[in-house]
Amino acid sequence: MFCCYIAAVLYLCFTQGEQLPDMPALWFGLPSDKVAHFIMFLPFVILAYLAFVPCKASIWRKISLIVIFAAVGFGLAAATEEIQGLLGYRSKDVKDMAADSLGLAAGALLAFITMTIDTLRKR
Repeated sequence: MFCCYIAAVLYLCFTQGEQLPDMPALWFGLPSDKVAHFIMFLPFVILAYLAFVPCKASIWRKISLIVIFAAVGFGLAAATEEIQGLLGYRSKDVKDMAADSLGLAAGALLAFITMTIDTLRKR
């Protein structure tokens, strides 16, 4: 599932704009493309956590991996923005990177909450 998710993110980041569906200008009063970037990067840490963290790992290892996954996601988001800046049909946008980062942070928080609930449930 994680690999399919990454493929979908890369497709959305690098496909030409006319191939993407039309979106309203605003979602929830915010620019729709920024909301889309937030939603696109929200699952990254959660899916990485579910795919790669062993159930028997210590709490500190799980927390460390959540932080590492968030950092890797940030690197992926930064790389996609840099590459978009090099493409003739896309543009680099610092606000997209900010939305990506907020999505990653929210996903890391949700992964941490999931890990905490799972740990408390096993006690």
